[in-house]
Amino acid sequence: MRRALAAALATGLLAAASADAATIGIGRGLPPWLLGQRYVRRPGLVHSDVYSRNSGIGCVAGPASASRIDYYRGLRAGWRSGPRKRLLLFDVATSRAGDHSADGFVVGVSRLGAVRARHAGVPVATARGPLSLGARSLTVRKRTGRESFAALVYWFDARGILAALETYAGGC
Repeated sequence: MRRALAAALATGLLAAASADAATIGIGRGLPPWLLGQRYVRRPGLVHSDVYSRNSGIGCVAGPASASRIDYYRGLRAGWRSGPRKRLLLFDVATSRAGDHSADGFVVGVSRLGAVRARHAGVPVATARGPLSLGARSLTVRKRTGRESFAALVYWFDARGILAALETYAGGC
């Protein structure tokens, strides 16, 4: 009886929390943040980091390749300047509870074991660096061209709970 009550309560809280939840898609983004869009500054910007060395032509391998990273509450947007000096969105990450991946895994709820079962054969990595959004990560990559790809990163806290979701486009 207690388990049923706890499950019903958790489902109700999740439904309430997910009313404003968004779906992040591999290589697509998270509405209204769509990969490939031109730079836009939205209300609620907390701070930005600018990396002038990461601009122009060259390989893009993930958020460390950003020319600019904007931080909003629960959201990170990575921008890369191209040959015309235009900033384009190539990385977006969310740690907002209730946001979910296109395959149904929910930030703050889903567990590492469930994601591993769905994406068998994809290794789990120990997170390193200042752009890490959790203690461990699992990255699913999809080839989009001869030298390009899209990735979806599932970030987990030390307990194995999904802490963040990130998608980015890369290549040379």
